[in-house]
Amino acid sequence: MIGSIRHQITIDRSADDVWRLVGDPPRLSEWFPDFISSTVEGSTRTVTSASGISIDEELLVVDSILHRLQYRLELPIVTFHRGTIDVIELDEAKSLVVYATDADPRIMAMVIGSATARALREAKRQLEGAT
Repeated sequence: MIGSIRHQITIDRSADDVWRLVGDPPRLSEWFPDFISSTVEGSTRTVTSASGISIDEELLVVDSILHRLQYRLELPIVTFHRGTIDVIELDEAKSLVVYATDADPRIMAMVIGSATARALREAKRQLEGAT
């Protein structure tokens, strides 16, 4: 059985504004504190941590109309992974961002989910202009 975790946050910005940041695969390192760089070549996004570890992710869905991004990690210790980011318009100036992680082994969902919660808080901080 896989593990599943989901975090969500409201952001006082339009869905289009939020999507321009969280839905642009190479910009991940701008709002995901665990990574210092992210690059995309074809359907592969490579993220690099502050400790210098690089991880390849396969981009599965980048849908600007639905505001949905899905990807999977390519790590030998993970037999299954799917990350999903959805940006949902609540009104013209407010959005709900949902970041879900499904993984096997199950513990990886919790480990990755902890990082995604921090990333959502950072995206909110940046997009709302807080310091």
